[in-house]
Amino acid sequence: MAKRSPARPPAGWKEAPPRPELAPGAWVNRAPRNLDGVLGRMAVPGLAEDCLLARIDAFWAELVGPQIAGLSRVEGFSAGELRVWVSHPVWRTELAGLAEELRGRVNKRLWEENEDTGREAVRRLRFV
Repeated sequence: MAKRSPARPPAGWKEAPPRPELAPGAWVNRAPRNLDGVLGRMAVPGLAEDCLLARIDAFWAELVGPQIAGLSRVEGFSAGELRVWVSHPVWRTELAGLAEELRGRVNKRLWEENEDTGREAVRRLRFV
């Protein structure tokens, strides 16, 4: 069996007309986007929320600091509510008092990373 050259299309194929915006050596004039921005528009239930949860989990420790990060973890996200597990009731009460500040910081960080997320992706923080 003979190998075909990758530079030539199979017999019978027509070459597509060149597109100036995709000319060899040219850059596509479009900013890169996060995958969750693209997947968020797809009709896959829960996929956008899972992507958002993974992003929040990735920067949670940086956002709250090492002490609080050691006592808490991002547990779930659904319908605008971010659930955070906290190991001790005293810390749960303390964080509940800081909920609005933390919610604002999470939303700000999400917006900075990807404007497709929306300014108010997290509408409520619930500590469990």
